[in-house]
Amino acid sequence: MQDSVSHTILCFGELLLHFAPDSHGEWLNDQSMKTFVGGAEYNVASALSQWQNPVKLLSALPENFIGNQLENQLKNKGIEVLAEKNTGRIGTFYLSSDGDMQNASVVYDRFPSVFTQSDFSQFTFDEIFSGVKWLHISTITPALSENAYQKCVDLMQEAAKKNIIVSLDLNYRAALWKDKNPSKLIRKMMPFVNVLMGNIWSIQQFLEISIEYELNGNFDDKNLLKQAEKSALEIQKQFPNVATVANTFRFTNGEKVNYYATLFENNELLISEKYYSGRVKERVGSGDSFMAALIHGKLKGNPSKKILEYATKVAFKKLFVKGDTIDESINIEKL
Repeated sequence: MQDSVSHTILCFGELLLHFAPDSHGEWLNDQSMKTFVGGAEYNVASALSQWQNPVKLLSALPENFIGNQLENQLKNKGIEVLAEKNTGRIGTFYLSSDGDMQNASVVYDRFPSVFTQSDFSQFTFDEIFSGVKWLHISTITPALSENAYQKCVDLMQEAAKKNIIVSLDLNYRAALWKDKNPSKLIRKMMPFVNVLMGNIWSIQQFLEISIEYELNGNFDDKNLLKQAEKSALEIQKQFPNVATVANTFRFTNGEKVNYYATLFENNELLISEKYYSGRVKERVGSGDSFMAALIHGKLKGNPSKKILEYATKVAFKKLFVKGDTIDESINIEKL
């Protein structure tokens, strides 16, 4: 049984189809390719719903059988769907499981799409925010269209008026920000943000808070922690409404990965346990699962240290789950 609807989390973002051809091209001989449902905000919503949190997803779907099937899939997952609908198509991207969303191995095919063509006018604020306690958005969404950016700002402003917690994930995708100034747009959103997640590099990219310590590129560089604290302090100086700043650090070398995270709250930098693996199965969705666990822990009222450790462990475990979202093997209450 899910918690009271007064604790509903609202996520706003594009629903995507993720086509995952194998990197060696065998899909051409097999005439078959793995397909996953994805999108940053959907990945967060899916995990939160799996952990028995009431969730709404505000997005857009095509008026065809694909849209109907996707809507039914989300409802079966326990996600309430608020879908703007038009005659466009669903956005897609291509990425093999050994590829990374943050580099050139991802190929987007999402312009135009139902989401980028939507004016997001179908639902009123009363419908959207009914029972909502938390609003979550990533910086992917405002990059997609002027309407999407304006909707992000409008939702954040309304959430602030209603004392709804707002979280923002500083996901940077260079392919989506061509010919745009990400800092100019994202800084206008920051006065409404209470919980911020990213890393010291995305903070520099979006908020123009520079990296002042010399870094050696290794996961055990103590200057990473110094910079995480310095960046968080500067964020809170510029945007006093931000109470929580989380940083995730994932260092990969071929198939090897080192992973840990930090959480800055109440003028204290908390550091998670460090994780290592010689091989990972999936690089997509790890940060989204961290964000979901952070939201879950906050709404549960868990201590900050517990929230950080659980979110880090969930994110690390996601590296071994195929697809964009977590599965039943990751139960946050039984880590």
